[in-house]
Amino acid sequence: MNGKPSGGRPVAWEDAGRQIAPLLGSYSAVVVTSGDPVAAGHVTLGLARAEAARRRVVVADLVGDLAPLSALLADDDLHGISDTILYGASINRVARPVEGTDNLFVVPGGTEQVASEEIFRSERWKRLAGGFSGSGGLLLLVASSDSPGLGALIDQVDGAIVVRDTGIASAPAALILARVPSPTRTLKVPFLRDVEIPRLHSIRHRIVSVLTTALLLAVIIAGALVFRARQERDASQAAVVPPAAATAAPAARDTVVVGPPANAADSAAASLFAVELLVANTPEGANFVLRKDRASLPAATVAPIPIGPERTIWYKVVAGAYTRRSEADSLLHALRAAKILTDSAGAVLRVPLALLVDSVESQGGIGDAVAASVGKYAERGLTVYPLIQNDGGARLYAGAFERPNDAAELIKTLQGAGLQPVLVYRTGRTP
Repeated sequence: MNGKPSGGRPVAWEDAGRQIAPLLGSYSAVVVTSGDPVAAGHVTLGLARAEAARRRVVVADLVGDLAPLSALLADDDLHGISDTILYGASINRVARPVEGTDNLFVVPGGTEQVASEEIFRSERWKRLAGGFSGSGGLLLLVASSDSPGLGALIDQVDGAIVVRDTGIASAPAALILARVPSPTRTLKVPFLRDVEIPRLHSIRHRIVSVLTTALLLAVIIAGALVFRARQERDASQAAVVPPAAATAAPAARDTVVVGPPANAADSAAASLFAVELLVANTPEGANFVLRKDRASLPAATVAPIPIGPERTIWYKVVAGAYTRRSEADSLLHALRAAKILTDSAGAVLRVPLALLVDSVESQGGIGDAVAASVGKYAERGLTVYPLIQNDGGARLYAGAFERPNDAAELIKTLQGAGLQPVLVYRTGRTP
């Protein structure tokens, strides 16, 4: 298969893969799929090289002779992933080390046609994925989005990463952990030929001089224009803007205006420390982690957070609610010891704020009452978590935030479900 993706430079697709590598901290077996398998191959290599810095990574070719992967093979042995799935060949036997990168291995398609429904639907995938989960490794499977049985394959592993495409047409119900819509933007550096070094230095000197002069003139002109524009604006506002409007605050960027926490007096007692497990760029990826490990995650929640100047929404999986950092550190170490997180994944956060959704009064059998209340919201597809209060009752919270404005997206979601959440300092302890 041709080694060039249909859009974007290979190095830019690899850079895109490196950028999403932190999203894979809790996963052990993932399908990377696209209608452009070559682009998917380069994305896979980017994230594989990044993850190989901390754990064993195996990349398997489910397309067949995929150029970005076959270029890394140093022998002519045809055995590969099809032999593992059809005939039980050891994955360690067919995996080839990638020269120059420790912990990174590539598995070719094999002696049989690999993109077949028999292979994609094989139950061996579940056992293979379980082996990587138990060892803390990562298995990346590169597949074309039109492969027969792709949905069945994705169902047996942790989920899929989609490259270029908006979804998986052949498997619309598949769990999408992350999307890579485009390559990273890279600077195209011209290649200079037949230029003598002394002459090149002279040219550079003249160019720098000209650019410096031009830049200085541009700054002077721009400053004059800005000064004049401000004078005209101030004069215009003085003539037409009423005094009250002249001091009005600028409009908030979010459609929901988030005020200060309602319980300012509780700020000193806030349960502000928690553990961040994962930041995903799809809600499906974040909720998958939450469902998979919920039994081991106290006060677990998904917080949609706007990131960057474009306010792109990412989804943080957060667990724990502690007044002391040492308690959050203990949870982080416990999650790593239990292999829920890899040794370098996870981080302790300061997230003192949350959205108060409901409360349960102190009573006999408070545990059952809290569980029933949490279950009531779960039936509506809403994730809330309880914290027990000093009076023996419980408060039900959603999300965990560092700043008030971070809660805007979740407020909109909860209001859309008919709730009236209140931003507060979260208090209490996990049940």
